[in-house]
Amino acid sequence: MPGMPRNTFLAIAIVLAIAAAVAGAWLAANLGAPQPPEQARVLTTPRPVPAVPAIDQAGQPFGPEALRGRWTMVFFGFTHCPDICPATLQVLAGARQLLDDLPPEEMPAVVMISVDPGRDTPERLAEYVPFFHPEFRGVHVPAANLAELTRVFGAAYAYSPAGDDSYTVDHTASLFLVDPQARVAAVFPTPHTAAGVASDLRRIIELEK
Repeated sequence: MPGMPRNTFLAIAIVLAIAAAVAGAWLAANLGAPQPPEQARVLTTPRPVPAVPAIDQAGQPFGPEALRGRWTMVFFGFTHCPDICPATLQVLAGARQLLDDLPPEEMPAVVMISVDPGRDTPERLAEYVPFFHPEFRGVHVPAANLAELTRVFGAAYAYSPAGDDSYTVDHTASLFLVDPQARVAAVFPTPHTAAGVASDLRRIIELEK
């Protein structure tokens, strides 16, 4: 620049170079940053899953240790459920298909914990839950311990007469994401779609990396 002292010119050039570097770093950091989930609510303070007596559909003990080391989608349901449970498990099966490109360590497991321990024996769960996907697991928790577990997740259930000495179970239809440290980390409220669940799972996993 004509007439500008050399020192002033160098100072301006240095300031401009620093500004360009800062702007480039900001763009690189923010344009490539993982996006927050659209529907799922990530908990500010994850809640550790308590150790209560429980067995899976194969009769194996099921507790926090069975949840450690990978992400797990948990759903509270029951095998006599006429609509919500099969529809939700179908959605989870569809979401899993959409996540098939994830590395094995990031692929979430799917667990249905029964809110009907009187009828949902491990054998019954073994017939029902894997029908939707062979890797899905059903879990039986004794009635005396079920309330403690659902309270930590933030789920609820209640029994209602259905005639002919039968009953049905009203229950929370939300999905719960348990992190690899066996903590309830996020809640997926209804309504659910396979694409929406898969998309939010990807975003949460990316945010936690």
